[in-house]
Amino acid sequence: MHHRNIRTCFVTGGTGFIGSHLVDLLIEQGKEVRCLVRDPERLGWLEGKPVLLHCGDLDSADALREGMDGSDAVFHLAGVTAAASREEYTRINAGGCRSIGEAVLTCRNSPGVVIYVSSQAASGPSRTGQVTDEDTPPSPVTDYGRSKLEGERILTEMMGLPLVIVRPPAVYGPRDREILAFFKLAKRGFFPVVRGGVSISLIHVRDLVSGIVQASERGRSGQTYFLANREPVQITDLADHLGTTLGRQVRNLPVPQWLLWAAAGVSEILGRTAGRMPVFNRDKVRELAATGWVCSSEKAFRELSFQAEVDLPGGLRETAEWYKRVQWL
Repeated sequence: MHHRNIRTCFVTGGTGFIGSHLVDLLIEQGKEVRCLVRDPERLGWLEGKPVLLHCGDLDSADALREGMDGSDAVFHLAGVTAAASREEYTRINAGGCRSIGEAVLTCRNSPGVVIYVSSQAASGPSRTGQVTDEDTPPSPVTDYGRSKLEGERILTEMMGLPLVIVRPPAVYGPRDREILAFFKLAKRGFFPVVRGGVSISLIHVRDLVSGIVQASERGRSGQTYFLANREPVQITDLADHLGTTLGRQVRNLPVPQWLLWAAAGVSEILGRTAGRMPVFNRDKVRELAATGWVCSSEKAFRELSFQAEVDLPGGLRETAEWYKRVQWL
């Protein structure tokens, strides 16, 4: 099994949900961590942590080269999950990949591996009763997914780039704001279901960042890996799981798609007025209305020795307790 010795890391997106957990793990493992940050006055979850800051964004070629020069691994997580248009998704997510790849290929001491954290959205939904794996032809249904897939394509076509791609499914855990909305609805006693009979893959953020590090150490260049819990969950079972977590009865509430489309349209209008696209938008409705989001992590198990360790009840409980502690729930 291939093994890289990762000592020095450059991370983009380190102020975000997944990125900050990755930084925590890298620090815990005794690695030197450098982070690209847009504003040193707004470090978010990086505040007070022993990281070297490189100020700039994904368009800052000099900051990128400086940060990754001499590093053993580049972890690219920066991007957007909500944008006002397909063009904005493409500019930031796909364009950011181009900037990362070009910086790697032109810096003086190139890193040994580039880990691009893509998304299951890049591969698209799974068909009813079927499981998506790395050989499944991608068919994204959202602008976000298309931009992530385009980012994969751009990096893959760069000759000489030591690239490993990971695709997580829905991620949950402390610090996450997207799945927080479902906890809040469950606290009120209901869980929205757009399409019955749908199964989804999930992963706790702690398992995900562990898998990302394993991919940097053992992943084969040019390969893609799904990182997920082995067992998917029926969407209608999440009400019971959340009910147990929150100590109350939670009922599944069927929601017609037309109502979601209308609500998403209103949400987008309000978001544009406020100058920021909300997480709940028409892309999100396309995801909720899909036939399933089940992926296989068998390849990651074989090649990376990856195995998710956090079970769903324990992960939900930990997440809810954290939400309550910081008064988000």
